[in-house]
Amino acid sequence: MEEFNISEFIKYYFSKFIIVILFVLIGTVGSIYYNENVQVPMYKSQTSLVLTRSSNSSSTSSLQTDISLNKNLVSTYREIIKSRRILSKVIENLSLDMTEKELSKMISVTSANDTELIIISVAHEQSRVARNIANEIAKVFKQEITSIYNIENISIVDEAVEALEPYNVNIVKQYIMGIGAGFVLASMIITICFYFDDSIKKPEDIEEKVGLNVLATVPKYKKKKR
Repeated sequence: MEEFNISEFIKYYFSKFIIVILFVLIGTVGSIYYNENVQVPMYKSQTSLVLTRSSNSSSTSSLQTDISLNKNLVSTYREIIKSRRILSKVIENLSLDMTEKELSKMISVTSANDTELIIISVAHEQSRVARNIANEIAKVFKQEITSIYNIENISIVDEAVEALEPYNVNIVKQYIMGIGAGFVLASMIITICFYFDDSIKKPEDIEEKVGLNVLATVPKYKKKKR
């Protein structure tokens, strides 16, 4: 087809609309199957730590020094939290059946810009396990950092609580994505078929493709009902 006729395409599209309906149904069924059999619900719990001042920091200069030191330590502490030293003790204390590498993949450590707050998030298939791991990491890290730096500047702000709902499940969103994917795929197939369809649909197509004038046409016979 040499040129794309919009009006003809719209007629062709609606004549093949059964394909769109079929693919939309397939996308819906696929979303249902994914939710029920493939997707694993994950629960996330988080605890927060803050870097505190030294107890003997009474003067203004000492306080400023502690603030600067703590801000510099935030990024270092984030890496220490996911170190083998911390995670191995967490696994031992909770009797977890996993390696340090597997546990590290479940953990996310973040900090807000220009703050001394560290947030530890743990994602797991079981909400109670996620909560226990998050709290144990905070506890072990607070103990170990004292021996590493010989300072006590960690305080737990919020302990992790058990999540009531999985964070990675959004049924409505997944149904919309399945329906949308089916609609887009069907539309692409219909568009490609229309573009490469060289069949004669009207008398003008003969003149355009063959270069001959149409002398006469035979109308389609419709049998009358008695």
